[in-house]
Amino acid sequence: MTYKTARAFLDSLINYEKKVLVRNEFKLDNIRRLLEIAGNPQSRIENVILIAGTKGKGSVAYMIEAGLRGCGLQTGLFVSPHVVSVRERIQLNGEMVTKKVFARLIEKFQPLLKRQRVSYFELLTAMAFDFFARTRVDYAVIEVGLGGRLDATNLSEPALSVITRIGYDHIRVLGGTLRKIAREKAGIMRTGKPVVIGSQFNEARQELEIQARKVGAKPFWVDERSRVWDESVAYPGVSFSCWTELGGGRVNLNLLGRHQIENCRTALTALGILAKTDNRIRFEPVAQGLSQVKIPARCQVVRANPILIVDSCHNPESGAALAGVIREYLKDKVVLIYGSLRGKLVKKTVAPLAPYTDTAILVAPNSPRAMSPVVLKGLFRRLGVLAEAAPDLKAALKRAEELSAGRLPIVVAGSFYLAGEVLTLLSRGRVAKRIA
Repeated sequence: MTYKTARAFLDSLINYEKKVLVRNEFKLDNIRRLLEIAGNPQSRIENVILIAGTKGKGSVAYMIEAGLRGCGLQTGLFVSPHVVSVRERIQLNGEMVTKKVFARLIEKFQPLLKRQRVSYFELLTAMAFDFFARTRVDYAVIEVGLGGRLDATNLSEPALSVITRIGYDHIRVLGGTLRKIAREKAGIMRTGKPVVIGSQFNEARQELEIQARKVGAKPFWVDERSRVWDESVAYPGVSFSCWTELGGGRVNLNLLGRHQIENCRTALTALGILAKTDNRIRFEPVAQGLSQVKIPARCQVVRANPILIVDSCHNPESGAALAGVIREYLKDKVVLIYGSLRGKLVKKTVAPLAPYTDTAILVAPNSPRAMSPVVLKGLFRRLGVLAEAAPDLKAALKRAEELSAGRLPIVVAGSFYLAGEVLTLLSRGRVAKRIA
């Protein structure tokens, strides 16, 4: 099977990430049955770290993987959604799987789907489980897709669960209160197993405390188990001194944003718990690994002069984080290219960006769930921001370059789909030279 054929088969499956109608019911019956047919590969993976949350779960996943790899350990990483290539979702030792490996995984599961049909995401999850089991990774770092309790990734058997900050996202599926959302995220906790919990709003924290007691999980609260001082926030990253479960020292991240300190504290706490039973995990090599971590579409700098940043800012917490990056690093108003999917809390997401936006250029991401740029235009204008709609991304980028005049920074934000589109364009050299 060729990679092209494999992609075509995957794309033929129902993909709830792209469906216009939001899925309002989740069940694990189909993916559980497929895994049984495949021999339950998830039960053969050693040391699964399962990560849920609203804000920062992807970054924490990348950080934990980088820290483990820095210690010389073999790592698997499963994340979603992808930004440019679907192969990003399944990684071995920091590299996405090759086209040949990806095609072989599809080829293995294709006949099994004749007995049990599953969705796009469920197949990718099963493929990751199988790949990590067969490659015998030391640790498999797995990011939950949506929620926790009824997510396909929750059929894994985590040695350690991690819950990052909980906020409002996917409320039509997970619930309209932090308590309801936290209850769904808490579904990844396991009896007798540790769960690392990042900084939380009171309502979410209270629910997580209740659920940890019900399940019999062992909670480790990041705020109580780590401290940070001497923070330095300056381009091209952030650095700080810390004391955590893993020990202490100086950490340097080549990532924009003070919010990455919170994510890193969570990652270091998780790594510290793992180190209690694995003496290969030590602070110094972890810190070295963290200094090399790169996370696509999370305040990613793709051009230096004038600066151009791509970010997947799609919920209120992400909006606040991006606003902080603009305030602390760019120190100027920006030309903002923004596109969102419907069903998101767009007004609450973009409101923090309004004071730092010179002009907003609104565009529709390449998705049937895309929000109309005309609707977005009205929203930005009500926030007091000059705004105009663009027919497509190339036109939006061209207009942004005109408005920037080589002076104002350009920020592309809103949706993973939009981030993927712009990174693909830039990598092809159609709009701007990509910065290594």
